[in-house]
Amino acid sequence: MKKTALYVRRSKSDKDGDNNSLSIESQISECIKSLAEGENYRIYCDDGKSAKTITKRPQFQQMMSDAEKGLITRIVVKKYDRFCRNMRDYLNVTNTLDSYGVGVISLTEPFNTSTKEGRMMRNTLLNFAEFERETIAARVADAYVTRSVETGFFQGGGVVCLGYKTERRMVNGKNGSVLVPSVQADVLRTMFEIYVKPNTSLLDIVTHCRDNNLNLASPGRTNKDRNQLSLILKNPVYVRADKSVYQYLTSKGFEIIDDIEEFNGIHGLFRHKRANGSEYIKIGYHEGLIDSETWLAVQDKKSSNKKVRKGNTGKNTWLTGLVKCGICGYSLVINKSWNAKKTDYKRYWIDKGAAMIS
Repeated sequence: MKKTALYVRRSKSDKDGDNNSLSIESQISECIKSLAEGENYRIYCDDGKSAKTITKRPQFQQMMSDAEKGLITRIVVKKYDRFCRNMRDYLNVTNTLDSYGVGVISLTEPFNTSTKEGRMMRNTLLNFAEFERETIAARVADAYVTRSVETGFFQGGGVVCLGYKTERRMVNGKNGSVLVPSVQADVLRTMFEIYVKPNTSLLDIVTHCRDNNLNLASPGRTNKDRNQLSLILKNPVYVRADKSVYQYLTSKGFEIIDDIEEFNGIHGLFRHKRANGSEYIKIGYHEGLIDSETWLAVQDKKSSNKKVRKGNTGKNTWLTGLVKCGICGYSLVINKSWNAKKTDYKRYWIDKGAAMIS
């Protein structure tokens, strides 16, 4: 049996409260009141979902699937911006719904979208809704930069740094998330202790962690493990930053928010990025896990270990990485050239380092 779809949505930024007209309960109540007596309906609710995109709203996707199957006669929403705030998404979705014979009705904007005047009004409202969404996004980004410059709180994100967890604390009269050592702090220290030794590599860290059942970000994938480890070893969040660290970062061209006197050899650093791509360093409220001497030695080793990216791995010959050019000093790379029938091939060396320095 076909039903009327009642679509309700509330984003995380919408405030809760009994008097809030955008609460889920209020939207459902008003949509039900608009129905004829005995009319069959189904509620599709995306609570805590942004209007930025329709792909991350599971109930919206379910509603579209039901419309395609012919299970829906029409869609009722409190406001068009509950449905979409992105003009392109809205036009694409409504065109699709039109092909299913399903219309969208707004209780707050009750103009007739079957006329050109009504469609113009609807599109104007949606343009304002999209402008509002972009304004909110810009305001959130500005607030992030302001907080990251003015405070040393952890600013969030999908993943907390290895070796830390977060705790809510009051610092300088403000409440926020502070990094504190986790059970993996010793794993992190071990990584630095291994790599800072002469003749060790990222692979030695991977091997040590696996031999001792220490958790890595991507177990079973050596290349990805080494990429993750490289980023970890460069991260200034771990260093107990002192004046020598300040001088090192300054020499690398980083903008540093705090004065050198505040680099007291205790706290770690956050590396932040602005919307325009520029980066800056801010002292965090957390304590670093690695002393500055070790951290700087690791940075120096990583810098001196930079090599030309290999086109092939060592699977072609065990000599890969061992044969070096006597002029440029870079490792030679082996390549294969198949014959026309691909029944045999020849191997030859390539000196990519010479090309880079020429």
